[in-house]
Amino acid sequence: MSAIKQSLTPAGLPSNIADLRAGVRMGHYDVSQVLAQQRSAMAIEAYGCVARMIPAAEGGSAVLDPTLPLSGVAVAHKDVFQIGDHPPGCGAVTGFRPRLEHEGTAPVVQRLQQAGAVALATLAMAEHACGATGENPNTSRPINPLNEHAAVGGSSSGSAVAVAAGLCYASLGTDTAGSVRMPAATCGIVGLKPGYGRLSQDGVAPLAPSLDTVGILARSADDARLVFDALHTASDEHIRSPHRPASRVIACWNHGSELGQADAATHDVLRHYARTVGAQERPGALNGLAEWHRLAQVLMHSEAAMVHRSALRGTAVGLGAHARAVALPGAVIPAWWYAQALAQRAAHTDAFVRAIFGDHDILLTPALPCRVPDWADVDSRSPTFQPRRLLQLFSWMAFVNYLGLPAVVYPVGQDERGMPVSVQAIAPVGHEAVLLDFAHASARGLYDRPLSS
Repeated sequence: MSAIKQSLTPAGLPSNIADLRAGVRMGHYDVSQVLAQQRSAMAIEAYGCVARMIPAAEGGSAVLDPTLPLSGVAVAHKDVFQIGDHPPGCGAVTGFRPRLEHEGTAPVVQRLQQAGAVALATLAMAEHACGATGENPNTSRPINPLNEHAAVGGSSSGSAVAVAAGLCYASLGTDTAGSVRMPAATCGIVGLKPGYGRLSQDGVAPLAPSLDTVGILARSADDARLVFDALHTASDEHIRSPHRPASRVIACWNHGSELGQADAATHDVLRHYARTVGAQERPGALNGLAEWHRLAQVLMHSEAAMVHRSALRGTAVGLGAHARAVALPGAVIPAWWYAQALAQRAAHTDAFVRAIFGDHDILLTPALPCRVPDWADVDSRSPTFQPRRLLQLFSWMAFVNYLGLPAVVYPVGQDERGMPVSVQAIAPVGHEAVLLDFAHASARGLYDRPLSS
């Protein structure tokens, strides 16, 4: 399945970064004209994904140097990043201003600008990054470019929509419990959550600092890797290695929670894909997932309460219902629960890595255990709202944040409606490039072989 339809790319531009960059280097494209085309497309978007257009002077690459690795590449970012003197809006009510210790543009945005990328816009999101969908009482609902009735995961909803609609080549989002990977899965694109701490969080509005991770949404694994490369120094041994597939892969399609049980159609697509890449199924690989998920929730709620303490006390601009539902429970969680969740984290991660990655490079799981839901299924204001469908969106996500591991979500097939079925690939800390190379090789058919019976 193609990650995005070529026809959605603005005005005849290549559908991927590598081809665009090749055209720029060979003089087929003028950088300023290419960026102007992309800016025009973003300015007239009809998907409800833009929070604010960024003036050209703030967006970066004023020199328009065609030799820079991302010159000509337009990006847009979730509205949680400080850009210039403009604070992030965080999908919040007018008047909200987050407390950020960092002054000026967030370092991750600066890195992309230094590589030649230009930021066109900040993008819509769930309020304060609190939500598994793009539902937000302060903004319009983002439209899934694949199907207007289909939900868009959150909280980096606008990022997924902008990339899937062909409005930009890539976007930075944040992932606390799946907030990059969920929207990527619902929109049929690639969502990378790096390992905890791999990308700077300076200049980024927090939700739960011990879980928050800056992530990348892109049209393909190759595009995601080019962006990821630009965010690191050349000395990083994991980043500059040549493309190489991982050879030892295992898969686990179900875990102990009822919410994590893959439905029959999704299970069939995932098992078919696993056989094409030679993955060995290990049904009991994630028996501890329920506990890791619980500990992740303790950290998220507790830290959200700390971040939004003033608003909970009524001494700052108020929180909406979704943000309050995330932050308020943390105010009553016992301090020793929180301390215990932090203290046990390293031991849980070490045990998981030894058990899973002692003999294997990559673990495959579902991204979503069910088909992409309709908005009516997961919108809390809908008369046909199904809480179970909402909870399923992150049933395979939050444990990865607790363990601090990198993961990438990408489409591997389609359901009966033509909507994407995506897989989640997880690896040890520092192996983001291995994950992206594996996803890239899968998409290019490098693993294709007859299915085993």
